[in-house]
Amino acid sequence: GKRGLLNLKNTVDALPQMVTKETVALFEKYKVLNEREVHARYEIMVETYNKTINVEAQLTVLMANRYVLPAALEYAKQVGQSVAAVKAAGGKSLEGKKLLDKVTKLTDEFKKRTDKLEASLDHSAPSAEKHAKHFRDVVIPAMAALRQSSDALEAIIPHELWPLPTYREMLFVK
Repeated sequence: GKRGLLNLKNTVDALPQMVTKETVALFEKYKVLNEREVHARYEIMVETYNKTINVEAQLTVLMANRYVLPAALEYAKQVGQSVAAVKAAGGKSLEGKKLLDKVTKLTDEFKKRTDKLEASLDHSAPSAEKHAKHFRDVVIPAMAALRQSSDALEAIIPHELWPLPTYREMLFVK
């Protein structure tokens, strides 16, 4: 959720505090870790952060393309067929047309945001720290934006077409 992404963003700001002169001196004073060990742990933590965000973002793209996008397109097709059938029969489906426009707009936005997230993962940096900042400043916001679009689609796509567990299903497991 949003809180989880926010905590991951804050990690990049918090980790450098581990290798300040004061922190290293404190670890050494109480014989917990020496300077080399503190820096080694810091580097491992930054790499772990990078790998975690990368895996989560790649999984988000995969789920978006494999599950949510096909459901959104199928629903748009169903609504479009309904609007076309009403029109062919000589009627007008003003609300149906509005719904079709809404579904189409949300689906297009969802696909654009999926592509943006995927493109943001094609990144290299001269250091693990700079890569972590890219994840914080670019990838996590792209994940949050995609999640927002997915939530909007979930709210209008019928239950039988939605391929993933809904919030309601997760909260009230039978």
